[in-house]
Amino acid sequence: MTKRFIATILALVTILCMSVPAMAAAPEMQKAEYEGRGYVEVDFRSKVQYKNASVTVKDPAGKTLRARITEKDDDDMTFYVSSVKPGTTYRFTISGVRKGRSGSYGTVNGSFKTPGNTLSVKKAEYDRRDGELELEFSKAVQYNNPKVIIKDSAGKTYTCRISERDRDEMDIIVKNLKSGKYTVKITGIRLKGNTAWTSVTASFQVR
Repeated sequence: MTKRFIATILALVTILCMSVPAMAAAPEMQKAEYEGRGYVEVDFRSKVQYKNASVTVKDPAGKTLRARITEKDDDDMTFYVSSVKPGTTYRFTISGVRKGRSGSYGTVNGSFKTPGNTLSVKKAEYDRRDGELELEFSKAVQYNNPKVIIKDSAGKTYTCRISERDRDEMDIIVKNLKSGKYTVKITGIRLKGNTAWTSVTASFQVR
């Protein structure tokens, strides 16, 4: 083969490669979290686009539940699903979504779990700068003169007070906690709709 012939072949291959559009990778789901009252938020790892997007949700027995998308953003989505049960894992498929601005539209599969009927603390996070402990409960709660006790691993009790509370969160002021593991106990609380008042305990780490 002559050098001119080889150069011509390479040029043709380059043109053909440039003329074929690159296939966009399928969107990757970062997390799917049940927000309560039938709403599920799905976060993607990158920017996405939609075209006639829809969602299908199935229970553990394979039964399809009524579901609809309520909000779409360029990196997350919220959908509503009816008739979910406590403490149950559901699988879903989102159709009509793609990663970035090119390529074909495809599907994303995932799952979410609804919290059970027992009250628990979903998140306990301490801000050393503000001296504030933020608690997020697993479901909506009600209060009856709630009180808080915070102890370290040695059993020492720390002075604290509730600064703010709402249906599923509570903020507690507790100053000057050093690095270590602590427990927090809230009394005078119950799941919304329950009859008996109870308490809930959680642990948190100060770094």
